[in-house]
Amino acid sequence: MYRFTFIFLLIFFSLSAFSQGELNDEVRVVTGNEKTYAVLINSNGWGFNLRRGKRLDGFRKRLIDFDLAYVKHPKEIKTQNPYFENQKRFVFGKLNTLVTFRAGIGLQKEIYSRFDKGGIAIKYFYEGGISLALLKPMYYQVVDSEKISDNKRILYTSDKLFDYNIHQVSDIYSRSSFLTGINETKIKPGLFVKFGLSFVYSNSNDAINALEAGVILDFYATELPIMATKKNDPYIISLFVSYRFGRVGIKNKKGISLDNASEEL
Repeated sequence: MYRFTFIFLLIFFSLSAFSQGELNDEVRVVTGNEKTYAVLINSNGWGFNLRRGKRLDGFRKRLIDFDLAYVKHPKEIKTQNPYFENQKRFVFGKLNTLVTFRAGIGLQKEIYSRFDKGGIAIKYFYEGGISLALLKPMYYQVVDSEKISDNKRILYTSDKLFDYNIHQVSDIYSRSSFLTGINETKIKPGLFVKFGLSFVYSNSNDAINALEAGVILDFYATELPIMATKKNDPYIISLFVSYRFGRVGIKNKKGISLDNASEEL
């Protein structure tokens, strides 16, 4: 948590250093619809985002967002079997790999406008919608038996689900292929809400470059069995920092498109 707070403060003060720039002598424009993408670093994983924004007035946009994120359990620690060499690292006790897909609608409002080149516009946004938890079973290559032949150690392994009552670290050779068990993936529906701040620092009126930070809350009816532990909650709290980029349509005050950039994205 402290490391994530430090990253956010570092980004904020870095942006402040760029907030003063050359005065903008271009024709004053208002932004139209946008289509942007973002790469997210979460406190519990990472993800990607696609956003469509429709301008409602000079300061507000209606947002439609889609997220795809990989989520880690706080207890996930990678390890290796000390009795074998050159095998893949694995998380001991992991039951499922969790990926979330979110589709939501929300509102963005500008609270500080950019008046010069290189300046910063500050916006806040909030969203809510459907969250789908995709739980893919985690398989391990478990050592069934071994033998020595011609002074070489030969291992016989099979793909198995983790069982705390049976398996020890010394039983596991490595994790299985990610595709193993993908046809057994289960889907759990839920809801999510997202809140955040956007620091837009693009020098161009028809492009968006921004750093965002905020929090995402996912809620499900039942717990999410990621690890073979008593602590598997039915909710996920994710702090995030993201880099957003994309295009925005622009129009002059009379609504005439400039450089054909005001077409709907």
